[in-house]
Order: sequence, then structure tokens, then C-alpha cells
Amino acid sequence: MSWTSQLFRTYENNIEAEQKSEVVLTPIAHMNANAQIEVVLNLEGEFQGARSIEKKLGATLIPVTEASAGRSSGVAPHGLCDTLSYIAGDFSMHCGDKKQQKSAEEKFKKYCANLEQWVKSEYSHPKAEAIYRYILKKTLISDLAGSGQVELKEDGTFEDKKINGQPYEKAMVRFRVLDDGKGSGGTWEDLSLIRSYTQYYLDNQPGKRDICYFTGEEKTISENHPKGIVASDYGAKLVSANDAQGYIYRGRFRDAEEAFSLSYEASQKIHSALTWLAKKQGVAIGNQDKRMFICWNPNGKKTPQVFDEFDLPEEGDAQNTEISYRKRLRKSFQGYQNQLDETDSIVVMGLDAATTGRLSVTYYHELAASDFLQRMIDWGETCNWFYLKFNEQKKPFYVVETPVFRRIVECAFGREREKNGRNFIEADDKILKEQTQRLIKCMLEKQPVPFDLVHALAIRASTPLAYTKGNRERVLSTACALINKYYYGKNTEEQGEKDCMKLDFQNQDRSYLFGRLLAVFEYAERITYDRGETRDPNAIRLQSAYVNHPMQTWKILEGLLEPYFRKLKPGSREYYRRMVSDIVALFREEDAEKMNQELRETYLLGYYLQRAELNKKKEESNND
Repeated sequence: MSWTSQLFRTYENNIEAEQKSEVVLTPIAHMNANAQIEVVLNLEGEFQGARSIEKKLGATLIPVTEASAGRSSGVAPHGLCDTLSYIAGDFSMHCGDKKQQKSAEEKFKKYCANLEQWVKSEYSHPKAEAIYRYILKKTLISDLAGSGQVELKEDGTFEDKKINGQPYEKAMVRFRVLDDGKGSGGTWEDLSLIRSYTQYYLDNQPGKRDICYFTGEEKTISENHPKGIVASDYGAKLVSANDAQGYIYRGRFRDAEEAFSLSYEASQKIHSALTWLAKKQGVAIGNQDKRMFICWNPNGKKTPQVFDEFDLPEEGDAQNTEISYRKRLRKSFQGYQNQLDETDSIVVMGLDAATTGRLSVTYYHELAASDFLQRMIDWGETCNWFYLKFNEQKKPFYVVETPVFRRIVECAFGREREKNGRNFIEADDKILKEQTQRLIKCMLEKQPVPFDLVHALAIRASTPLAYTKGNRERVLSTACALINKYYYGKNTEEQGEKDCMKLDFQNQDRSYLFGRLLAVFEYAERITYDRGETRDPNAIRLQSAYVNHPMQTWKILEGLLEPYFRKLKPGSREYYRRMVSDIVALFREEDAEKMNQELRETYLLGYYLQRAELNKKKEESNND
């Protein structure tokens, strides 16, 4: 299916469902607006009271027309609830400016004409009729002034004040019509009124009728598609062909309808579903220049989000091993596997604004729910590593984690910054968006991790002095996770229950062995430090040189480490010298001519695991 088909299906499957979320799927010919004033009437159209609305409670579903939903200038009244300048017949009487008076009179006239058509049609509703009767009295401003919502000067003109941040002219009014105790009376909550207006508008909508390219039926064609799909790019439209002077369709078609013709009903359903999904579960990647990603099931079933950390069940100390991590990972997805049927699908979509007025689909992929879940599990099982954490007593411990996409990109391409005494790694928004999308493709389409990303992580992890110690460990663990996946991911899948994140004493890879040696040099120097001494060992200081010229730097390190070896007890000194000799003995004869060549990224795995092994033995000896 196409993205339009999936969104249309999403609307059809969810519009009648009970919506427990604060974000509501808007019906056809409706939109959400923030109301500042609530006017209470009875069914006879008599004023009962008014109040200002707190900003957090102002979200209101209002009937609209195609023209009013995207209005920016001109006169285009909404279907029922609107601003004071539209619905108050006496608004012009209190304006001090003649131009504003004339504008208010024109707005009110068109608003009344539109509302009259509805209440006199077969789709009329008692609450709409009550509002119409009240509006014709032209007493709204005087009633609001009497209830203290609007302030007037002695000459009867408006005071220069606002209602919850909006000037009187732009203050949105919603209506509550009391119906003999039946329901709360709010027009935005009355499903019968909402359905009434939708049916009325679809049957009486003005505009050109043509074949809809999506449904294949002859219906009224939409000329002004909705905007505001993504809040950060509110003015950007996904479907638009309003530039008759440019080259959007000129040279291939005579007019925009030949290029693409979408009915108002289909457009409303597609855009309403997409806007709902974006607000409800969209994930924005980037700080200023953002790209929105949405992951959903068209039937409305809950799906795991590809951008979140895996929500794994706790199992005590067992979480510190790779095998237990895999078990917990599979267990965490069992709930989704039980909930989603074989026929269910999952859709992942990326949206970005190319310009302020155009929204584009940057990524789209749909797959069976079972495949989606399995690919997330595969990613988690093959892309993970040990991460340093601290408990409430600030004691360090390690857990196995799968790094989220944002962390991977920031560690690979970001720079450490300091703000308010906190050091963090931040990447440029454009890089963050593009690289995140590449990783999504790797996960969902089972593509190999890009080598340039793995190499960038290795370079960052090989310059530890560029980071504070916390970020240094984070970059190193993230680099190891991606390097392990890139080089050994397939082996990890095949080895099942075998723990692949343990030091391999039989590995004869040149880079892996040089990484082990680096860890021994670092550890042997650190254990000679006095308590509280935190300076970096020579192995860390020369790590970037060691990567490029390992043999040459090894000789330098041996000379620098000699004074520290002398500080060790004879038994310890002999132990570490023997350890170095055992590692050197594993080098193959064919490596002799390339001992000083640049190391592969896998040296970091040997370095990390050898260091972890040495620290583990130290803890065991301390416990003894």
C-alpha cells in the first residue's frame, strides 16, 4: 500500500474508536483551536453566562470550512465557533477604527449567512439553532461586558486589553448549550452535532467536482489542503500545487488537477490521521531543524517505538550479562507479539519541511508486524554493549544496553559542550536527522551498518582526551556496540546462547591483540597511582598515535612504563610482563610485515574486554 492508503485506513479504523489520549483524531470538516471564552446558552438561545478559559483547558474541536481551516487573510468564517470579530453582531459598535468596524460587519454578515444555511438544512441541530437565535440578537459584547469578560471605555469602545494573551478581535469563543441536564452541553463534545455538521458540509460543500485520484469516485475536489501536520513546521503542506507561475506542474500538465486531484473527504481523512499520529506518537529528531518520524499500526494497536530505549524487565544482577540481556529483550517483546495479529502491519514514516511551505516524505517503510518485531529484536541482540551506570550510593556498575539512534549519531559526529556545569555531546541537526534515518533503514530493512559511521565512532573513541570521563566511557561503549555489530553481528545471531562479549584469548586478529596490549599498558600504570590520583596514563595520552602507528608507539610506551613497572612488587611485575608476552605470542607470522600499519576498529573490542578482565580480577582479589 501507499502512505495515503495506510493513513486513510488508519482514519477509518480509529475515528469511531474510544480515544483515551488527550490528542483526538479530528473528524472531517473539523479542527482543533484554542478557545479563550466560553459562552453558556440554553436551548432557547438565551444568555446564561460566560467565563474565560485557562490556556491548558482551551483545546476545542470546532466545525470549519475548507477556506476557514487555512485562512490567513480575507474573510472566511468557521462553521460555528469563531473569534469575537466574526460572531459578535455588536462588535463593530465598539470599535474605534472605521476600517475595523467595516471588517467586523462583513465578517459577521458572512458568518450569519453560513450558519443560517446549516440550521435551515435537513442536517440542522438544536444546539446550532440555539446559537443562531442568540447570535441574531447582536448582544454578545454587551453580555460579555456585563459578565466581566470584556472591558469598555466610557465612550463604549474597547479597552486595549487581552483575554488570555489574545486581543478582543482574535479571542476565540466556544459555546456550551444547556440541554435539560443531558450531557455537559459543550458543542465540541457533542458527537451528534459533530456528525450533523460533517454530513451537512460534505453534501453542500462548494467547489469543482472531478474524479478523485485516490478513491476513483467523482467528488468535490480539495483546492486548499490542510497544513499544521508537524507543529515545528506549521505552515508546511504535504499536498499543494498552488504555484501557477513556477514549475511544479507546468510543462507537463495544463493545470494542477491534471497532475493530482484529491477529493476533500479523502484529503481530510488522510491529513487528519497524519496530524493525529504526529501529535500523539511522533518523534522529532533535532533541536531546531527537526525531522518527524512516526511509527504506527493502522488498526490503532500499541507498537514499540524504534527511538526509545528497550523497556526490559528487571532481573537483578542477571542484567549484567549478554545472555540474560537477550532473554530479557525477547521477553519484553512477547507482549507485543501476543497483541499483534499475523495480518497486522507496522508503518514507519519520516516527514521534513524542505521549505517553510512544503512538507516532504523523507522515509517510508511498511512491513508485517511479526517482521517488524523480529527486526527490532535482531537489532537489540546484535547491537549492544556494557554501559557504565551509578546507583543511588554513586557506586559504579555495568549493564548491557542497546544504544538509541540519537546516542549513536551524537557519539559518532558530535562535539562535547558544556552548559550550566554539565558536559554533553551534541551533533548538528542536519547530521542528526540524516544519520538517524540511515540507522532506521539498517534496522527495519536489515541493511549493514554503514562503515563510515562505524569508522567515525572508532576515531572518536580513539581520542579520549577530547571528552570528560563520563562521556569518554559512553563514546567507547557505543563504538564497541557498533563495531561488534559490523564485524561480528552475523556470528552473534548464529551463536545463540553463547556470550560474545567476553575476552577471546584465542583471537589472533592483529588489531584485537594490539587493543589488548593497550589495556595492559594502561592498567599496569594505573595500579601504581596513589589513592585519589586521577591523571590519565600514558596509554590514554598516546592512544590516537597508537592507532595509526601501533608498533612505533608500543616501543615508546614500553620506555615510558619502565619507571612504573619498577614500583610494582616483583611478583606483579613478572605477572604483567608475562601477560604481554602471552599476547605477543599470538601474533601470526604473516602480521610481521604490517605490525606498524593502522589498526582496524576491532582493536577497541580487544582493549575494552581486556581492561574489563583486569578490573574483574582486581575486584575478585579485593573481595578475597
